[in-house]
Amino acid sequence: MTVVDIRNVFNERNIEIFHTDKSFIYYSEEKNDNGKNELYILEYDRKTKRERLITNYTLEDPTFVEHIFAFEENILLVLENGKNSLWLIELSKKDGTELNRRKIVCTGAFRSCLALDESHMLIYMGPDEANKEMFEQYRSITGCECLCYLYDLQTNVKHFVKNQLIARLGTANIKLMTVQGIKYAILLDPFADEDIKRGYYEEQRWINVDIRDNIWLCNLSELISELESDGENITKKCIASADIKALARYMGTDDEKMYFRAKEFRTGQEKICSYNVFTGALKIEADLSVSEGSRIFYILEERPFSLFAVEDDKMTVSVKGLVNSQADIRYKSSVGRFVTCIDNRYVVTRKSPKNVNSAPMCAIYDSETRMYEEYECSCYLSGDTVVLY
Repeated sequence: MTVVDIRNVFNERNIEIFHTDKSFIYYSEEKNDNGKNELYILEYDRKTKRERLITNYTLEDPTFVEHIFAFEENILLVLENGKNSLWLIELSKKDGTELNRRKIVCTGAFRSCLALDESHMLIYMGPDEANKEMFEQYRSITGCECLCYLYDLQTNVKHFVKNQLIARLGTANIKLMTVQGIKYAILLDPFADEDIKRGYYEEQRWINVDIRDNIWLCNLSELISELESDGENITKKCIASADIKALARYMGTDDEKMYFRAKEFRTGQEKICSYNVFTGALKIEADLSVSEGSRIFYILEERPFSLFAVEDDKMTVSVKGLVNSQADIRYKSSVGRFVTCIDNRYVVTRKSPKNVNSAPMCAIYDSETRMYEEYECSCYLSGDTVVLY
């Protein structure tokens, strides 16, 4: 575990960390300078322990919201205010130079965006007053709530996405991963929330439609090419599927595997399974038959994904690693609510602030020394790195 303590840098500053790597921490900061709203993009050098300004913008519209995506050499910044246009800006990490700046106008009101790679952005637009009737017609034909566009920064071309699956899923259901240098998109297509799907199962004798969860895998470069060609179909592989009798839910990824939770409603059996993207192998990683009173704590988007059984009897918290962890740790409940365990040894916890105006609290417990340190600050987790700020 590596702890990076940069509280002295961020003393009484409102920052948002959006990316970390072995050398740097990247974050944004908004503040009002002389009556003007300023947005700063900054970098912290973990070796020299110095902060560097990458760039800053004066936000003429105080309602602008930023969305930031970091890549190896560049940063993509989206500024939007929920209307029919947005600014898409490409920045050099090295010196903050603007490599590309475009105002993109779409039909409808901005809903969300996702950078697929360094030069391709998915943009989702929902209904607004001016296009309410058109969106209703679009939904009745396709079943999609939003229009989806793919914007290419290299050609400055906006493509309307005709594939209904991509248009329907939205950014929350598209996950990205890289395996042995190849980039993939994981498309999550759940039928509904777990309770709703269970309700359909219990009343299945009245149901005559295919109620199904699917998880699809696409080669990212192939997917982008197909969307840019304006085709309605995309090349995808179904790696998990569950009909009305069961459930399939994405959990996370590591360097080679995608993990999902599979549950059978009739028996109540529940397992964590993995799909090896490189070899195509499916494997049961854990049977979630833990002791009565335990709860399963899911950690999503950790790399590697980790799964723990956590039991808290108000006096002692028991943590047992189930997937990608061999942790077997007990600590006093007063240390805080379990967040994660790193290196099978260090438990990171959070505690509620003493009052509304108090700073957030976190702690790191060392299971070997049975000692812990409390910090009156926020913490950001990235793999085996804990950033205190």
